[in-house]
Amino acid sequence: MATMEEFRSNLVTYGERVQRVRQHIKNEEATKVALILPFIAVLGYDDRDPTEVAAEHAADFSEKYKNRVDYAILRDMKPVIAIECKTAGNGKKDDIGQLKSYFNAAKTVNLGILTDGILYQLFVDSNEPNLMDDNPFLEVDFDKVAKAQISETAIEGLYALTKSKFDPDVVADNARRNITHRAFFDYLTNQFAEPSIEFTRFLLKENDIKHVRSNAIEGYRSIAKAAFNDVFTSNVLRRLDITGNIPKQPARSDTPAEAVSATAVPAPSAPNTTAAELDAFEAVRRRLAFLSSGNPKLYEAISKIEYRDYQGKMAVFYRLERKGRLIDIVESKDGSLKFLIMDGEEASLVSELSSLDDRLKLLFEKRVAEV
Repeated sequence: MATMEEFRSNLVTYGERVQRVRQHIKNEEATKVALILPFIAVLGYDDRDPTEVAAEHAADFSEKYKNRVDYAILRDMKPVIAIECKTAGNGKKDDIGQLKSYFNAAKTVNLGILTDGILYQLFVDSNEPNLMDDNPFLEVDFDKVAKAQISETAIEGLYALTKSKFDPDVVADNARRNITHRAFFDYLTNQFAEPSIEFTRFLLKENDIKHVRSNAIEGYRSIAKAAFNDVFTSNVLRRLDITGNIPKQPARSDTPAEAVSATAVPAPSAPNTTAAELDAFEAVRRRLAFLSSGNPKLYEAISKIEYRDYQGKMAVFYRLERKGRLIDIVESKDGSLKFLIMDGEEASLVSELSSLDDRLKLLFEKRVAEV
């Protein structure tokens, strides 16, 4: 029986296999041999044992209506998992009819899988017994898994399907939890991007802030959005070990916090490096952490961003000062600091770092790829 860590490693290995063989697969039969059967093996089932994995398994409403599925995983000679296969590369195609017919006919089946060997869609009967849902409760894309981009929820969901862990009686309950998790995730993602008036009012109520006029609610929505950004940034930085402090309290009620106390950075500095320059440097790294959301490679690269301080400016770079140059922090005549970027477009000198988001992210991705 594979441990969770061993199973995680096996999934990544399978994802790498997908990348290696997919261009050589021309039809459904080749997909089954090269991808589907190896995946069944990853789950711990013996595809060579017909009492455990049955090919072209039939479940019939009557002699007239024959329903077959490409593979059925059996327990006590009864199907519990149904797998319907398509040609590699057709994973996005909506083609659940065959699987649904079999699922609804086979009363002992608790889980349906529709796959092209790359994208796996998992279905249960969460609404009515023996009536397969129209939408999957879990999707796993092995193009992403090969790049180690897989959530813990997906890993746990697949691990629960392995031979030693699969429990037909609880699979629907697990699916309902996943469906709820996804609904919460989507809702919170939308609120993170643009807090609704209703959600803002909920936050006000939870924090015992009363008597807010209707014409003031937009200002509180801005505060909610800033707070979301600070929570996200703080957790990202904590994971990256950039800083252990949470963002500072905003100076005004409608102004998001922009700074976290600077921490020591393993980079060369000049004797005249100021606290304001270090704050600006940390602001660049925090902004890149926010912009790199969902990209583990870029997250890791942020810890390798360094600086070199010169008279009147600070050069911020990824690993190598010249080849990895990202942005300059420039001291203006009035003593304030501005950000200078030169990325192949015309140079831009700005006061607000966030105005460079798109260009800074693209430049960072380019430097990580090049250096």
